[in-house]
Amino acid sequence: MKILELEDHGPALILYTQQFSALVDAGVSLQTCFSMLQRTTSDPAVAAANAYLRTEVVEKDRTLSQAMAGLPDVFSPFFVAFVKAGEIGGVLDEALARLATWLERERAASDRLRSAWLLAEVAAKMLGKSADTSVRAQLPEYRRIAQIASFCRLFEMCLTAGVPRNLALTTAAEVLGEPALSKLQAAVAKVGPDQSIAPALGEVEGLRPVVVGMAEIGEECQCLDRMLRKAADFYDAEAMHILHAGVPPGD
Repeated sequence: MKILELEDHGPALILYTQQFSALVDAGVSLQTCFSMLQRTTSDPAVAAANAYLRTEVVEKDRTLSQAMAGLPDVFSPFFVAFVKAGEIGGVLDEALARLATWLERERAASDRLRSAWLLAEVAAKMLGKSADTSVRAQLPEYRRIAQIASFCRLFEMCLTAGVPRNLALTTAAEVLGEPALSKLQAAVAKVGPDQSIAPALGEVEGLRPVVVGMAEIGEECQCLDRMLRKAADFYDAEAMHILHAGVPPGD
């Protein structure tokens, strides 16, 4: 049973992403990156994905994010959006490095929740009762909070990379999915370069009040990227609280 509803591709994809980041950081062309990664990747699924990316990027002249979007079973929408932001901001190496860290964190969270659910099932069988659903009940809320944290981090990275604010917001909004993405796109289209972005953020209920409040302060103090980082830290801490709350004592 897949307990955590997040992509979990294991250590092979994490290592692949780390190596990809190092190669891009060293100034290696994407064509050479794919060739080198094909030789160093032992996992069949990741090797097949790498071969597909090489064909799409090198032979069909697609961007890396466009190519990755064609493999939704390997690269999640968040992964693709982060790569797209790295391409737009010219910081693909940093985007890939952050993604490797994100994959490691999500894998650890998945393992922890899976263990919690299995413990709950064992305890229920010993007591002759139905499995406690408290762990499973935590999953939608955990996913929602983690998604907002990811949005804040992606928005912050785009701004740090020099991506124009409105474009940074619509790029980051892709990780929120529908209907939040459409709401933000429509709201941002009405926001001028000298106007506050906070009202647009307020169109999405899940971003109120923390993200909206942090954005207002950030714009006023001209430190929007730093405040988004703080908002991401806040939601990360809340997600971890939910995660730990769902784990039985003694785990």
